[in-house]
Amino acid sequence: MRRREKGRTRRGRARQPAPRSASRLEPPPAPRPRDPGRTSGRRPPTRPRPGPRARPRGPRLPADRVGVGAIILSAVVGLPLLGIVERTLLDGRPIGTTESAASGKGARDSKKHGTAAPGTPQRPRQRPGASGAPAAPVRPDTRALTAQVRKATLAQRGAAARQAYGAAPSRPPVVVASRTSDDGTWVFGTTAIPVPASSDADPEIAFFAARWTGRSWRVGLSGAGAFGTLLGAMPANVMSAAEARVLRRYGALTAEQAAAEVNGTRGGAALMLPWKTGTAWTMLTADPGSAQRPLSALAFAGGDGRVQASGAGRLYRFCGSGSGPTLLMVVHADGVATTYDRVTSATRLREGSVVGRGDALGRTGTAGACGGAPAARAEVRFDLRRGAGPVPLDGAVVGGWTFSERAKPLLGYAERGALQVLPGGLLANLGAVPAADAPPSSPSSPLPGDEPGGGAGPDGDPSPSATQNRSPSGANTQQ
Repeated sequence: MRRREKGRTRRGRARQPAPRSASRLEPPPAPRPRDPGRTSGRRPPTRPRPGPRARPRGPRLPADRVGVGAIILSAVVGLPLLGIVERTLLDGRPIGTTESAASGKGARDSKKHGTAAPGTPQRPRQRPGASGAPAAPVRPDTRALTAQVRKATLAQRGAAARQAYGAAPSRPPVVVASRTSDDGTWVFGTTAIPVPASSDADPEIAFFAARWTGRSWRVGLSGAGAFGTLLGAMPANVMSAAEARVLRRYGALTAEQAAAEVNGTRGGAALMLPWKTGTAWTMLTADPGSAQRPLSALAFAGGDGRVQASGAGRLYRFCGSGSGPTLLMVVHADGVATTYDRVTSATRLREGSVVGRGDALGRTGTAGACGGAPAARAEVRFDLRRGAGPVPLDGAVVGGWTFSERAKPLLGYAERGALQVLPGGLLANLGAVPAADAPPSSPSSPLPGDEPGGGAGPDGDPSPSATQNRSPSGANTQQ
């Protein structure tokens, strides 16, 4: 009995069919009860785990090889296309636009040289500003500079202009930037308040120096402390140190110092009259009917019309340009300046050029460079100046003559010893010589430089007695 059960057990185990794969929805079969007759030392058979049915493996078809080639082709072609799409999206262009090889090269070149590619909107380059502040432009604002110089000119010279012109200025100041640094942060130039057409006065003029601080302009006009400070810091490629010293002396010269320079107290400026030495021109002063002082508008006419520098110095121009009327200024080493208005065909020397005594400046004209009433005949307007304004001609020694004014009657004249030249009379240019302190011993005695019968001294200088006549008051007067 036992052997039969044992044989059955073996036959059953040998003939046991393979377990069928169970469905996912079917519960797993219950474990089979252990055979009590089984020995404890034998291991029960393992039951195979349920899983999907294995499919029979067949031969590969051609479609499988085509799919692998398609995958490889798509990988080779798709990666560059993906890069193009990504580049297009990053550049902000619509997908589908193409660029030629030349344009691509231009874009690379533009990145290399810092220029924008064609079609790309360009933005003005800016310098980084301080934290929280807007960036400052690379080039300073020249329009803002012009407006600021005009404002400073009217604030500092407007009252003097109204008094001299007899009316308020009708036009804004004429601002000319003579020199500018390469980066545009330093500027030197001139400014002038135009004279109304009804006035015969000399214009109010000044130099200016300006520096761009990054947000605004710092401006100084001649005669103010900021002018000398700015000149002292101005780069050498804009203005040399020697020129800056002369202009600083001009800007800081006081009225007392200027008077001492021109009246001979401190040796004098050694100035001659503004035409050829040895010839005589007609002296003209301000209209007696005007409210101006007689010597506030001193002019000379006649001769060959050629205007010359009264002394050595540095040359500058105001208002005019080209062949039209120009106002020229020569700043001398002692800080005193001489001005020459109504000059035509003016010299084309650069601003700040050094000229010598007697160098040609231009020719006489009728129109003022900065406006004003025209003259009846060609003339040159002559004046003395310092940084803060005109220097009175009363007591000044120029060309060997001392210019003076008297109140009763109101009159301006030139004198040398006992000789006097009234407005409308001929005035001989004696050159850069001091004034005569003592009158001649007798009317018939020759004065220094006279030659018998010649009427001209050495170097062709005419003697003051060559054309002298008695005035109604008994003084010797040249006609």
